[in-house]
Amino acid sequence: MALPKVNDWPAFRRHLKRLADAFPEAFTGWVLIGGGACWFYRTTLERWADADFPAPAFSPEEDAAWLSKDIDFMGLTVQAGEALLAAPFKAESHTISFQGIEVDFLEEGVQLTARVATRNARQVRTPEVIFRVADAGDLFAEKLAVLRRKERPQDRLHLRVLEAFLKCEFCREAESPDMLDADEWIERARTVKTAEMEFFQHDTRLADRLGAAIRQLQAREHRALKHWAKHHLPGYTE
Repeated sequence: MALPKVNDWPAFRRHLKRLADAFPEAFTGWVLIGGGACWFYRTTLERWADADFPAPAFSPEEDAAWLSKDIDFMGLTVQAGEALLAAPFKAESHTISFQGIEVDFLEEGVQLTARVATRNARQVRTPEVIFRVADAGDLFAEKLAVLRRKERPQDRLHLRVLEAFLKCEFCREAESPDMLDADEWIERARTVKTAEMEFFQHDTRLADRLGAAIRQLQAREHRALKHWAKHHLPGYTE
């Protein structure tokens, strides 16, 4: 199967645009998952260029293993995908071909369901296309669940990106009160901590930076987040 170059994110977005242009109504209900979704979070980390949580560096061999298929979505059944793309599902690659793009519609992951992916999806606006991507917390939990069942090289790479992204985003949002949605922040933290109980425990950079940011928040407005920190963040005190 021909795969897009991993270092060519604009080309990947053009694949998304071709699908969006071909199926404008259906596309709005699809949620990007898999290597493509993790690629979005990887490029976001690279753009942020955070000193504490930089984007992981990968070798050419690791980059070559990044994608197992061109594009993966949730939000459509395989049967509906066959009808819409007017092509048969190929069991050997678990994809449907459309204009040279190999598309997979996953109805259910090891843990992630289409309902949860759709409910928590983020909208992404790029110069070429607007699309929805699975939330980083949901993807992190799904990758851990996959790795408990089987070992695939790309899943370890994706997990490294998602862990760094989540740590960075948790800090950036806590440091920006005007942009902070505390309920959403806590819900994502709960998803991540349920998947990995020690997520907030073993990285002093995360604990120190989060603690400093949460202490600066207004007590009345962000009481719930301060309460969370007292119970889940090592060494946190007001």
